Amino acid sequence: MSIKKLDWNKLKQRLKTIYRFQIVDEKTYDVKFVFELKPLNILIGIGLALAFFTVLNFLFIAYTPLKQYIPGYGSSSGNREIVNLSVKTEELGDKLKSNEKYLVNLKNILNDKVVVDEVKKDIKKIKIDTGILGQKTTDESKFVKNIESGLQNAELLENIQSSKNSIFNNLSIQKPVSGKIITGFDATKQQFGLTILAKKDEEVKAPLSGTVIADGILPNSNAYLIVQAENQIVYILKNNTKVLKKTGNFVQQGETIAIIAKQQNSNNYNCILELWYKGQAIDPLKFIKL
Repeated sequence: MSIKKLDWNKLKQRLKTIYRFQIVDEKTYDVKFVFELKPLNILIGIGLALAFFTVLNFLFIAYTPLKQYIPGYGSSSGNREIVNLSVKTEELGDKLKSNEKYLVNLKNILNDKVVVDEVKKDIKKIKIDTGILGQKTTDESKFVKNIESGLQNAELLENIQSSKNSIFNNLSIQKPVSGKIITGFDATKQQFGLTILAKKDEEVKAPLSGTVIADGILPNSNAYLIVQAENQIVYILKNNTKVLKKTGNFVQQGETIAIIAKQQNSNNYNCILELWYKGQAIDPLKFIKL
């Protein structure tokens, strides 16, 4: 069986043949619409439409986020971003853990709950200095005086104020509220701060400039703020109904940072101010501006 050869002349004639499409009124037989078209024009139109949609598809993929849905597209850059994000996440996690440990240790120190790390050592080889507790005496009054002297040394007042270059020589603390002091500092009675009488809804001012390192609520003293000032000085403001600063905020001396609260089991509005230096309580009254 022989294969017929394609007649290109006939094909060209067919492509150039004009076809007419008419819409005729059925009753009057009037021609309403006439459309003439060649097969060649149809092929050209289809080709142009395909080219237009191909270019449009390329533009959408190249300049819109749709390219991210193509499998394998941008895999190297995406993996690099994922690695960088994972590294940054680990760094932020480490910083967060270190900050949490710092705040926990600081709260333990301020609450007189010092946690000592366990170290594997030979206890027999360690020489322990017992200080005044190792002194043997039969005079109980003398022993009590030694204990009281040790507490005074723990308060750091004698040694600190006797130094000419002491950071406490020019220390001046502003009263957080305007009322009078009703309870003073007494380390022997575990009273590590001043209780200052205040008015209802009175604003609590910052005694010193510094950075807020902790804020929260205590069962017996309402909301509190812990502020780190210069030279390792830390002060605490307790018994607030609302704090206006959060952890990480910087406060200026005299700036309003809280609103006073009513003392529990009392009708008075009292502000409690504590001053600490290197883990030791200091009497704020010696430095406060009255």
